[in-house]
Amino acid sequence: MDLQLVRRMKFITTVIVIGAAICLMLHTAHLSIGLLSLLGVYIAIVLIRDYFLNIQLHRRSGFWFLCVQLALALVICIESESFFGQIYLLVLIGEFTFHQSRNHSIMFTAATYISIFIGVVIYRDFPSFEQIYLLIPRVVDYVAIFGVSLLARIAFHQKNQLAKDNEQLRLASIELERKAKLQERTRISREIHDSVGHTLTAALTGLQTASHAMKKQRYAIAEEMLGRSMDNISRGLADVRSSVHLLRDNFPDHTFIPELIRLIEETVTQTGVKIEYDIDEAMPDLTPMIELTVYRALQEGLTNGIRHGSSTYFHFSLSYDGVMIRFVLSDNGDSPIAIVHGYGLSAMKGRVQDAGGELSVAAEGAAGGVTLQITIPFSANHREE
Repeated sequence: MDLQLVRRMKFITTVIVIGAAICLMLHTAHLSIGLLSLLGVYIAIVLIRDYFLNIQLHRRSGFWFLCVQLALALVICIESESFFGQIYLLVLIGEFTFHQSRNHSIMFTAATYISIFIGVVIYRDFPSFEQIYLLIPRVVDYVAIFGVSLLARIAFHQKNQLAKDNEQLRLASIELERKAKLQERTRISREIHDSVGHTLTAALTGLQTASHAMKKQRYAIAEEMLGRSMDNISRGLADVRSSVHLLRDNFPDHTFIPELIRLIEETVTQTGVKIEYDIDEAMPDLTPMIELTVYRALQEGLTNGIRHGSSTYFHFSLSYDGVMIRFVLSDNGDSPIAIVHGYGLSAMKGRVQDAGGELSVAAEGAAGGVTLQITIPFSANHREE
């Protein structure tokens, strides 16, 4: 509970209790040493409860404190025969209803009214109805205090719940923003790695070819390879800039299949490797995420095969059977003893998983080469969804 609200409620309760005691002493015609002692004890209990022991009224200890105060307040009310004595009862009903459960509060309110009614009847030696009928309308006071206190408690709990929900929403918003930034950074790093890695591999192969041609004094071939390498590096730089900005997921101003074929042909031109491909003509329009996943997987697979496997031949197939997109890229390079998922393969796997697919990489052993397979579920209405 709000500490400031608790202090305010304690102060108001203390003022009411002391004020009611003063008014009772001035109003009652039965002022005595015993009554003064009861008032003093009651005030002392309230002060000890709120300022010395700091009793939490919603706990079990608070429940018993309120019950003890009720018994003492009933004696004061009956002994003084003053309306001001009932203020103690009304305050107790309000405190009990605010801090305890609704069912217990109903029983407490009913017990308070019945006790004061029976107490007055017994104290006055069972007077006639005409002498005690003034107590009957008092039930309205008790019910009103109970209702107001119950509404105050509901409003207070709703305010607290709203504050908690707002705090959870704020924390969730911060966490979502953090995850979005992390995802964006991961995505940018993947884009840069894929584009830069492929560009540098192709450029390095082209430069090596140019170097060999120059040693054999084939300057025309060397000049051509240098020009291609420069063009490739320029395109790679533009690709990096596009990846950093990430203006969109798809390839701007390009269609998907021609972009794949362009990647294959450029790789063949720059590196001299042989690539055979079989792309399903019935391939549907894919989502930007799947298109980017397939493109980067092909790019990374070619780069890894050339750089790490010294591959000179690749076979690539992309097919669709109505429910699944199948990507297979195999090469004739050196088969590794174990497939190590470095940054490139890890980034590729992350892309495939984000698209809802599965990735597998298998070494062909003595036969040589590595086969990269990707399957991604895709239905006819997937893109619309």
